[in-house]
Amino acid sequence: MVQVTHSGQMNLGEFKVDCYVLGDGKRVLSGMGMQSALKMLDDDSGGSRLARYLNQPTLAPYLLKAREQGYLEPVVCYKGEQKINGYESHALLAICDAFLEARKHIELGERQAIIAEQCEIIVRSFAKLGLIALIDEATGYQYDRERNELQKLIDIYVNEELRVWQKVFPDVYYQEIFRLRKWDYTVAGIKKRPGVVGRWTNKFIYEQLPLEF
Repeated sequence: MVQVTHSGQMNLGEFKVDCYVLGDGKRVLSGMGMQSALKMLDDDSGGSRLARYLNQPTLAPYLLKAREQGYLEPVVCYKGEQKINGYESHALLAICDAFLEARKHIELGERQAIIAEQCEIIVRSFAKLGLIALIDEATGYQYDRERNELQKLIDIYVNEELRVWQKVFPDVYYQEIFRLRKWDYTVAGIKKRPGVVGRWTNKFIYEQLPLEF
């Protein structure tokens, strides 16, 4: 059994992804965490939605390279006696690349388009973080920075990218939510409610969209 030597949790905006380092040095991300981070949301399908997307015929040509490199092969490891199902860390960016490449060449369905937007947010954020990490390594600052400084930066970068997409829904959408809840639609009032509004948007809009094959 391949054992986990280190474990932690990576925050990608509102989503949390469990991550692990194995005894052989391989970095692994939780399959469920990846599914959530990519907005492949489905309350009833467990961890299967990620696998279903990876097997969609429309995406097959764009995932071919990742498959050949073995990134999409599930990884089974153990944290003590706990069994963990995940994917090598490269899988997350490989999937993002596939969706973004597909978006260039084919018309994506509604749900696929939402996932592609999320992929762009992730890729842009990781690109910024990678540059910072390289500079830190080159200068030796990696030994002086705070332990969770990179996580703080990725939170900032993801939130910056999310602001690019925040106008997916017009202002009236949010105005009506606040009206129905009898909330104060002012700057001060809005600041108190963004978390729950985001969860409702995911649950009642994004999660209702069908898979496209």
